[in-house]
Amino acid sequence: MPGVGAAGEFDLYVLFAIRFKWTPEEVNALPPEFIDELLAYQAAEVWHAEQQEKEAERKRKQAAAGRR
Repeated sequence: MPGVGAAGEFDLYVLFAIRFKWTPEEVNALPPEFIDELLAYQAAEVWHAEQQEKEAERKRKQAAAGRR
């Protein structure tokens, strides 16, 4: 995202706090493998949403071109 700074050391905590309402202590209690899986799932979810957005934009452009 343009204008967004680099990832920080607390991004993981912020992500899980927003998404799951977890405290840093709860995050720290998770096995590292579980955190890796959650992050992979999150990345896949973001990728999928971006693909859907691109497809919707492509369809909007096709529809607009068809109306001309």
